[in-house]
Amino acid sequence: MPFAAVLVYLVYLSLVDNVQCLFPIRPFKERTQTAMLPNERISLDDCHLRYYKYGESSQVAPAFGRPAYLKEFAHMAAVGWTQSDGSVNWKCGGSLIWDNVVLTAAHCTLDNGAAPDVVRLGDINIFSDKDDQFAQQLKIVQVVRHPDYRFSSSYNDVALLKLEKNVTLHETVTPACLWIDNEVPFKALDATGWGDTGFAQERTPSLLKVTLKPTTHVECSEIYGNTNRLLRDGLKQTQICAGDKFMDTCPGDSGGPLQIKLLHNGKVSPFLVGVTSFGSACGTSTPGVYTRVSSYYQWILKTIQSLESSVRDWSLEPVGCALRYVPLREYEDDVIVSRSEDFISLDSTKAHMHFGEKNLQHTVTVGWQDRRVWRENCSGTLIADDTVLTVAECASHSGVTPSHVVINSNGNTSNIGMIYVHPGYIRNSLYNNIAVLKLKDRVQFSDRVTPACIWHSPEIPDPQVEVAGIGRTDINEFHFYGEPEGFKPMKRTLLPRLSVNTPQNCSIPEKFYSQLSRGLAPEHLCVGDRLFLVPDSCQLLYGAPIQRQIWRNGRYFAYAYGLNAFGRDCGFGEAAVATRLVSHVDWLKSVLLPNIHDGQSSVQFVNPEWKENDRCSFDHGNELPGICTHYTKCSKIWNDFKAKRRVSFCSSVQVVCCPRQFVESNIKQQRGNELDTCRTDYRRFHPKLFNLYTATGLSHTVTITWKDSKSVRCLASLITKRTAVTSASCALSQPNKPTTAVLANNESIAIEQTVVHPDYNSNDNSNNIALVKLTNEVKPTAAVYPACVWTNITHTPLDLLSIEAGNVENIKRKVAPMYNSDCQRDYTRRIAADHLCVEDLQLYANNTCYITGDQLIWTSVDESAVGDSAVTFYVVGFYSFGEKCREAYPAVFTRISSYVNWIRENI
Repeated sequence: MPFAAVLVYLVYLSLVDNVQCLFPIRPFKERTQTAMLPNERISLDDCHLRYYKYGESSQVAPAFGRPAYLKEFAHMAAVGWTQSDGSVNWKCGGSLIWDNVVLTAAHCTLDNGAAPDVVRLGDINIFSDKDDQFAQQLKIVQVVRHPDYRFSSSYNDVALLKLEKNVTLHETVTPACLWIDNEVPFKALDATGWGDTGFAQERTPSLLKVTLKPTTHVECSEIYGNTNRLLRDGLKQTQICAGDKFMDTCPGDSGGPLQIKLLHNGKVSPFLVGVTSFGSACGTSTPGVYTRVSSYYQWILKTIQSLESSVRDWSLEPVGCALRYVPLREYEDDVIVSRSEDFISLDSTKAHMHFGEKNLQHTVTVGWQDRRVWRENCSGTLIADDTVLTVAECASHSGVTPSHVVINSNGNTSNIGMIYVHPGYIRNSLYNNIAVLKLKDRVQFSDRVTPACIWHSPEIPDPQVEVAGIGRTDINEFHFYGEPEGFKPMKRTLLPRLSVNTPQNCSIPEKFYSQLSRGLAPEHLCVGDRLFLVPDSCQLLYGAPIQRQIWRNGRYFAYAYGLNAFGRDCGFGEAAVATRLVSHVDWLKSVLLPNIHDGQSSVQFVNPEWKENDRCSFDHGNELPGICTHYTKCSKIWNDFKAKRRVSFCSSVQVVCCPRQFVESNIKQQRGNELDTCRTDYRRFHPKLFNLYTATGLSHTVTITWKDSKSVRCLASLITKRTAVTSASCALSQPNKPTTAVLANNESIAIEQTVVHPDYNSNDNSNNIALVKLTNEVKPTAAVYPACVWTNITHTPLDLLSIEAGNVENIKRKVAPMYNSDCQRDYTRRIAADHLCVEDLQLYANNTCYITGDQLIWTSVDESAVGDSAVTFYVVGFYSFGEKCREAYPAVFTRISSYVNWIRENI
């Protein structure tokens, strides 16, 4: 095997399972460092926050190269008659359809009483020897006309020519396949030949191609009728017409192909739809008449089998033919990155068809327990661990509702509890075709099962989308190198790449017109591609998503634009249409978030890019001009929050969008003002971001110890020069009070007083917070200085870091906050408003157990710092309790922002 071939094969082995269709796009400007999760769910547009743990990283596109040959006309044959002087008169065309069989027109089998005796392949210019490098010329040893053909008419105008031997298969000489379906859905077909270039014009020395449009029998019959002596019985269904406003086939093209290129395996194969039979004056707009190949497929198959005993029934079927010759076919255009005279560079990620298991981990199959009910092809899309979206037509079949869903990626089954069908849906209609399935049991998300997000904008940020489908494995594998591995008829999920169409260029199959009495509506999302597929390649998964991978907060998530509603062949050739989710968001909210009312109980974290003193928009019924102001200078905000009116935050945890007229200029100094100035007080000590995870400790961490129990220790956080905060369960973990605080630089300071929250309850761990006061002030240095306190009582930073007391040094790991309502489902004891639940970002964490005093911090990045971004530490919470920690259940922390006022009063 040549080195280049070995290299291609190695690339294939290493990347074939990692290729994804479309790389994630970035329509959002959000950053992980500033992303915030509301304490409770207030929106459906929160998937990237709620399920942040299950976002993924990107992948690298493979590329490889292959020799380049002219493969487009590899099946094209010139049919000739040898003259007495040894020259050949090439009068007809034909198509190689087996290794030693050419398909042509029956009227091409006799000229002046003589049958053709020679065929030439692999030659574009038959009157020149300059391109004869790959030409093959073989004798004809047998001519088989259709038994019902008569030279006095054009009916049954088809014949087969057996060659003296098999051709030498090569990229430039390869059989074409046969289109065997009587329906011809193609909007355009190609005809090729060496015929005359026009009426009374000379023949072309080089092979020419013309694109023609199929014409209906009614239109074609009006032209030819039954007055034509070749069509005494009129135009028959065994014939097909095609033409162009300016071009058609001419004399000399007879017997040549009317064809279409069909997509498979990242390549395209020519499929013969017709054989050139006859026409009117050449070069006019009058359509030509072609023998319909599908009408004679059985005769062609049986005849070839009589000529070659090795031919099986499946050999000439579309899939069999496509796979037999796939190594020799030309790649689809989109895969070709660059092309030189004799070499092409390829990128397999540009292919239209990809397997979907990797990026369709949110799809399910909707099923019925009643064995008498069988509804094929009903799928759904997981948008939460207990919620599936599907099309309304899959919410019932024969009057019976589905009973369960099967998770496609792992085969697990989950029973359906409730079904909500859009109230505007009418059976057998394609309007309001959407339903919600609420599951009885939660689905366990993992690296193999992840949710999809709902796209909330009517605008699609990029015209390229992915469509969930299913199809044969063998016909969809991208062909990198070598021979195909044979038939693999088993089905796999597919994720083909298509483009968003406008309603004006949305060509849907006629079979769906009856269900669209009002035509396409704004709720419909139309997608498609001009390429057609080899039959059995792809079928839409109804209820599964049209989607795109989208970057948000440093990870990518699958966003569902819509649910597959109707179409065939996954939108190739003719469009596929989905129910657009944004059109039904209000109804989805009424089902999934019935207690949320926009503008009343919701609190916004508006714009992380707004800094203090920046202009902002204060939204309270009307858009009012505001200014980003420290919350202590805008008492209106606190009053609004207590009244459950909308509050708008800027980038900092303490900066709000305040209407200008409510900004207070004189602020009374409060006790604990050091809490409010910590960000600026210690800015000179703030570490650079790239040093954050390499440092062995953090400057604010304090280790609490006891005089009589030196082996007992827990963590606290320095929040002023003389005060540290920790959990009450830490401070009371021993009979005696703690005696010593060990700072981050290993300096020890005696503890003067421990203040435990007066309402702390050790039974349920409520109010689990305490303050530790030191005998002496800490002198701030780069090694030791206070952290800030997270004071936002409505939102929690997404990008959290847990600091855990280890035997030798503290342990740091990434965690993410959760909605308390989600967390409550894992706990029997009550999760209160002053609790904060977090989960480990590792999908399979071996140990998620914490000990009392372990803390959560947020690292706020100061982009205005000189050089690399500087980091300010905010203490967000302390570990309170947990259940089944070794089974990766979430951990419950004390939410420190709930106790800011108590902290102020006691420091």
